[in-house]
Amino acid sequence: MAHIDRCIPGTTVRILKTGVPRVSGKTGTIVEVSRIQRHRTDPLSDRITVEVEGHGDIVVAPGDVDIVDGG
Repeated sequence: MAHIDRCIPGTTVRILKTGVPRVSGKTGTIVEVSRIQRHRTDPLSDRITVEVEGHGDIVVAPGDVDIVDGG
């Protein structure tokens, strides 16, 4: 599990879990890190966009990836 502060674009990460089972366990490169809030009363939600070869870009939470290298 990675913390949002360690998720820097260009860093290689391994996907631990996602909604697409065949992507779990694959490695990819972080493309974008964002914090979103759907409504003003909702808490901030951290999201990471990871480019996985053969699958394209997927969006996961920081807790769903493991840092492979420091970027």
